[in-house]
Amino acid sequence: MGREVVERKVPELDLRPLSNALGAEVCGLDITGEFTAAQTAAIRGAWNEHHILLFRDVDWSPAEHISFSRLFGELDIHEATPFDRLEGYPELLEVTNKPKNGKPSETRNTGRNWHSDYAYTNRPSASSMLYCVEKPPVGGDTMFCNMVRAYDELSPTMKEIVEGLHAVFDFSLVGRQNSEKTAELRLLNPPIAHPAVRVHPESGLKALYVSERASHFHGMSKAESRPIIDYLCRHATRHENVYRHSWHTGDLVLWDNRTTMHVALADFDQTKPRRMLRTTLLGEPSGFLVPKADEAA
Repeated sequence: MGREVVERKVPELDLRPLSNALGAEVCGLDITGEFTAAQTAAIRGAWNEHHILLFRDVDWSPAEHISFSRLFGELDIHEATPFDRLEGYPELLEVTNKPKNGKPSETRNTGRNWHSDYAYTNRPSASSMLYCVEKPPVGGDTMFCNMVRAYDELSPTMKEIVEGLHAVFDFSLVGRQNSEKTAELRLLNPPIAHPAVRVHPESGLKALYVSERASHFHGMSKAESRPIIDYLCRHATRHENVYRHSWHTGDLVLWDNRTTMHVALADFDQTKPRRMLRTTLLGEPSGFLVPKADEAA
């Protein structure tokens, strides 16, 4: 006798749209307990459709954060930015403006330009899961844009142009404070070129993969590349293509780095603490290192 259909049915999620452009809040689902394969598949399906998912009022430990994240793929241990890892948990990045070891935090100004995570590595992040531990009374928002829609709304001629390009991502454009650690991170992460249009491996959707951290297109000079990069970034980050997230303590935001960009806003009193923890799912190997001799003038 065959298994009943009810056992194979993927449960429906209670989703609330976050904006017209992208994003959905998952309501009424406790993610701190055990998960079935069907529940994991339902979350993955909603994530692929909406690009960003939000869970509210999450209260968990670093170990629980890591355990939940592993349901969706292999986790990065953040060797590209080893100084930013949470002590004892290499799978977690700590993004905070709180001093560490008596010194200003290296991550206090992280993410201040439009980007997708770890684009400057040879395995750019598939997705990220950012958990709000502590937030300032006002501000500290993050904005996200839909790179699938940005690609879809290009003219056929511009699509043809960008699909033949590789964007060169440069760690020096990350915008960190200059320090000995910053210089070391630049050596760890030399310029790398990735296709300017990516195909999502699960949904099959095409998305732009160009950001403010792209210095130029491979085979083109910086002067030739800059107007195209600037146009694509402006096009992608138009108000109607953006969701702005105002954080609450206990928020967990999941975003797909292959179909979105984001920017962390400096719209808060820096004397007030802000502390976030992030897991990062490894993406597919991509791109090629740009030889020093080939870097654009």
